[in-house]
Amino acid sequence: MVHIQSSIFSGLLLATVASTSLIPSFPTRLIKRADTWGGSVSLGPTKSTIINAVTTIIPGPAPPTQNGELFLWPGMSNGTGDLVQTTLESWPSNSWCGAAAGQWCVRASVFGSFGQLDGSPGIVSGGDQVRIEYNLQSDQNTWLQTVTNAITGQQLSTYSHASGPYMRGYGTGTECDDSCTGTIAAQSYLNTVITLASADTTFGNTIASAGGATYSGLTSSQGGKVWSIASINIPAMIKTSTTTTKTTTKTTTTSTKTTTTASVKTTTTSAKTTATTTKSGNGCTASQYAQCGGIGYTGCTSCASPYTCKYSNDYYSQCL
Repeated sequence: MVHIQSSIFSGLLLATVASTSLIPSFPTRLIKRADTWGGSVSLGPTKSTIINAVTTIIPGPAPPTQNGELFLWPGMSNGTGDLVQTTLESWPSNSWCGAAAGQWCVRASVFGSFGQLDGSPGIVSGGDQVRIEYNLQSDQNTWLQTVTNAITGQQLSTYSHASGPYMRGYGTGTECDDSCTGTIAAQSYLNTVITLASADTTFGNTIASAGGATYSGLTSSQGGKVWSIASINIPAMIKTSTTTTKTTTKTTTTSTKTTTTASVKTTTTSAKTTATTTKSGNGCTASQYAQCGGIGYTGCTSCASPYTCKYSNDYYSQCL
C-alpha cells in the first residue's frame, strides 16, 4: 500500500511490507512518489510535544468505482521520522477487508524507517462517524492508536508502536495515488483535540489550510496546553457531473387541427477539480515533511532546523 503524506506531510518514500500472515490478501505497500492531494489542515510544529490527539471523521462515500488508491487520514509526525496515521482506504477492490463498493477499509497504521505497519482492518460507510485517537502511553515511548465507531462504540482497528515522545505536528491528509479516482464527497473532521505535554500559547499561530479546506472554532484551554478545532471541512476532489433536462409542452386546439410543440433545454455541468491554498505566514517555521512553498501557498516558508525547503513542483515544496 502507498501511504505518501499529504500537502502537510507529503514526500515520504514508502517501503514494501509483506502482507500479514493473518490476512494474506491485504494489499502490500509500494515505493512511490507520483501522487496528488486533496484539501488539508495542519498545526505545527509546537514548541512542546503532543501527548494525545483525537478527532472524528465523517468520510462520505468512497468512489463506487476506484482507479488507483485513495486514502484519507489524520497524521502526526516527529523528528525521528515516524508518522502515526490511521488510514481510511479505497482500492480497486476492497474485498480484502470485506467492504462493499462505496465503503472504506480502515486500519491503524504507522510509517517509519521500518516501512509501514498496520493493525487489523475494519469497514466504514460514508455516513459513519469514525473516532481516531492517538495516545502516548505511560512509558513515554509507545503510541496507542484506537479506532472506533463514535456512535456504537464498536472497535474498528487498533495498533501500538514505540515511536517516541517527540510528536510536534498534526494534520489531515487526502492522498490520491496511481492516477486514482479522487474523493466524490466532502469529508468532515469534528471536535479535533490536541493535548500538549506543556503549554504552547503560539501553537494556534501555526495552523494552515490547503486545497480549499476550511476550519472553524480554533480554541485553547489550560493556558495553551489543550487546543481544539470544532470542525474541519475538506472539499471533494471531484465535483460530480450533473445533467438537468427541462421540457415544456404547448397545445393549441381548433375545430379541425391540434398543434403540439415542445422545447427541451439541457444544462451540463462538467467535472471540476478545485485546488487552492490559504494561510498567512506569521514568520513561522514548518516542521519536517511539511509544505513550505508553492503557487497560492501562504503558510510557513522557512523550515525548522536542520531541514530545508525542497522544490517538488510549481504548486508544492516541502521541508526535507
